Parts: sequence; structure tokens; C-alpha cells
Amino acid sequence: MAEPSPYAAGRDVIRRSVAPRAKVMVLDDHRLLAQMLVGHLVERGHEALTIDATDRRLAERAIETQPDLLLLDAVFGDDEDAGMQILLRMRVEAPEIDVAIITGVVERLRHAEFLDAGACAVITKIDSFDHVTHQIEDLLHGRDPMGARQREELRALLDSHRRAEDSEVDALSSLTSSERSTLEGLVAGQSVQEMAEVRTVAVSTVRSHVRAVLRKLGVHSQIEAVAVAANAGVRPRPQR
Repeated sequence: MAEPSPYAAGRDVIRRSVAPRAKVMVLDDHRLLAQMLVGHLVERGHEALTIDATDRRLAERAIETQPDLLLLDAVFGDDEDAGMQILLRMRVEAPEIDVAIITGVVERLRHAEFLDAGACAVITKIDSFDHVTHQIEDLLHGRDPMGARQREELRALLDSHRRAEDSEVDALSSLTSSERSTLEGLVAGQSVQEMAEVRTVAVSTVRSHVRAVLRKLGVHSQIEAVAVAANAGVRPRPQR
């Protein structure tokens, strides 16, 4: 049987039967918070531990420990993608371990991406400590701290974002080679005059290409076109 979506209303958020005593591992680069969470969980009768967040073997250590629940920070130091990479690895190598993201990131799209990657819940650290611990206790007793409505909203947000990305890709693929070169020139910060000189064409020709780019991308300014291109990974044209 296929595993239910993390967005599905009413699913068991924690797959294991973990009450009344659970094994919880906290991976968070805010050491004080990690220690406070461990202390709280131990007081509640659970087995809890944390390790140095600078350990380069965080995922391996979590897999070796085999907790019922892993509370995983989204960002470690300057690496904003560290939590996601650990989550994805856990889902492949240790799918039996439930992973909840605990994060200071407030961007809802990012929360949706964590759920889509397999997190059982996303808990924000901007809430009070009591609220955070209540959400963790909900998880440990098989209750959903997020609620079906929030999950559905996040699913809709992610779907909308992906449709917009697909639309941008389609628009970019519709550009002719000359229009694509013009867009790359805009990304590089070149003026219409500079692009005309580099390509040995009339300024009016480049302006025509710019208008075509704006129309096909569905934007109204060169700044907006550059933003769409940057979001899609378009790189500046090499200077000749």
C-alpha cells in the first residue's frame, strides 16, 4: 500500500506507536534550544538526546541512533539547504524514522516543500517555547499539530508555485535564439545599445527583441523579465 501523502487530512502523523515513552533526537544548531528541548522531553518521560550540529555525519548519526522522532533544524549555519538534504537522505535510507522540521524559517512555501519531501510536520521556532513543546507532544501522541486545513493550504501553495514555474519554463522555451540572446544580455546588465554593438545589429532590432521577450514572458518591464530569467536559472551571456 502506498504511503499516504503528508498533506492528507486525518492521517496518522506519527506512524509508530511511541507513547508513553519515545526516543527523540534533536538536530539543531541552536545548542541552547536543543538542550532545552531535550530537558523538556526527558522530564516528560521520553528518551531524548542531541549531538553537536557541526558534526559532518549528522544524517549517519541519526540513522544509527534510530529515534522514533527526529526534530530537524532547517538551516545549519549559513547552509540554508542542509536540513532539506538531511531530510531527503533520511527518507531514502531510513524511511521508518519520522522527521519533523523545527525551524525559524517563516516562508510558507518552504514549509510546503518540507512536507512534500516527507516531513511529518513543520514546527516554527518563532512561537513560544511552550507552544513548540506542545506541538512536539502532539506529534508523540499521534496528533497533528498543523491541522488538515493548514496542510491543504500549503499543498495548494506548492501546486500554484509549480504551475507558475512550469509556465515560466514554457515561456522561455518559446523564445527565438535572438530573443534568448537578448534576455541573456539583459540579465548581464547590458543596455540595448551595448547589445546592438556586440551583435552588430540595429538598435531598433534589439528593441524589437526586447518587446517580444516581455510579451512572451507576460511581464511589463525589463526588470521583471530579468527576475523571471533569474528564477529559471538563465545565466548572463558571455562577453565577447
